Amino acid sequence: MQLVLLAGELGEKYGQKHEYYNLQTPADAIKLLCINYPALKNELMQAHQNGVGYKVIQGGAAMNYDELQLPFGSKPLLVVPVIMGSGGDRDGFLPILFGVGLVAASFLLPGAGLFGASAFGAFGGPIAAAGTLTTVGTALSAVGASLVLSGVSSLLSPQLELPKANRIRGEGSNVRGPGPEGITRGASGNQSYAFTGPANTAGTGTTLPVIYGRVTAGSHLIAANLDVTDNSDPLQTATQAPSLSTLKINGEPLTNELKDCGGIKSKRGVREFRSSDTNRDERVFIGKTFGPGRPQSLDEESEYDSNANSGGWNALKFKNSSGKRKRIDVIFKISKGLHDFVAGNGSTKIDGFITYQITLSNTTGGPDIDVASARITVQGLTNANQDVIFGNRLEAPRIEKRSGEDLDIKVEIIEVGVRQATTFELMAYGYDLL
Repeated sequence: MQLVLLAGELGEKYGQKHEYYNLQTPADAIKLLCINYPALKNELMQAHQNGVGYKVIQGGAAMNYDELQLPFGSKPLLVVPVIMGSGGDRDGFLPILFGVGLVAASFLLPGAGLFGASAFGAFGGPIAAAGTLTTVGTALSAVGASLVLSGVSSLLSPQLELPKANRIRGEGSNVRGPGPEGITRGASGNQSYAFTGPANTAGTGTTLPVIYGRVTAGSHLIAANLDVTDNSDPLQTATQAPSLSTLKINGEPLTNELKDCGGIKSKRGVREFRSSDTNRDERVFIGKTFGPGRPQSLDEESEYDSNANSGGWNALKFKNSSGKRKRIDVIFKISKGLHDFVAGNGSTKIDGFITYQITLSNTTGGPDIDVASARITVQGLTNANQDVIFGNRLEAPRIEKRSGEDLDIKVEIIEVGVRQATTFELMAYGYDLL
């Protein structure tokens, strides 16, 4: 007697224990289960669409597709459904198999009958040569199955290939900051793309994880009330004392020292740039302001693209000849205060924030290539007369056969929570400006 065990939902639907005799391989077990339970076969074929894979384990060892043709062995065979993440199996020891691959391995591999003697007989083959045809059919079945399984993997997990003429060496910046944080989400809060903290807010379209077992789930404060009895208490006018020291990048304090702030190196206290500072080999003055009365309003979906807006005439030169040219600094200026109000002008001041995305692209000498990207949130509480200039540092990789072409910049406004008068200026970008 040979024992096959189905775990989890498979066991609940189709029975946990299945006893068979004279099984030659684990693939035979999968095949018999699919024949006995057609609904199981359909579920295996469609499971990957729901992010479900399977581990096939015997004697404590997980199997790959080709190992399903090994002798069955004396230990029970265990089939376990598992949730597949974007990075596959993080353990690196237990392979996760696609259900459609299990069906293909069970029905198409040698001995499954796809190219056996009966199939050849249907085409008028001589019965006397059945043994020879079976041997040929087994070989063809093995080749066909290998093609099917490799095709299944490539279709389910396609890999993007860059053109060989523009091969990127190394990796550029690819940063996605956590978003604003505060006590008044509605105006601010933590944009979470998984359950990574006490606030489990998720934006529209976000993929939410499915949790099994016990978890500790956070919550979100919908409303807050401040009851101030002392008229001299500064909390009547602001939730904290307005100051440049309240400024943060991706939740980390923004200081006069260049340091990592939530995945992006940043600092404040940078000098102001003017149009006379343009030198395309070193730096380019942009001077485009988002705000009231400006061509770009400080609202969601507003953007500035140097390639589209200027025709590339003021784009930074992208060169591979020097290591220092991999560090590209982008300089911004916030004027007329960074703060918001709880309930309109005159109410308590709260942290203001601007979430924006920087994209650096190589746009000449070949197809456009995005070489670096960063989504960043600047947050803080400053007064209307406290302007601040700060910068973010991105790193661009080396691109083979691309040198001396334009490195364009695009800045997109993702989300905003500031007073109406606040302006946000993209001042300049260049090499080693911080």
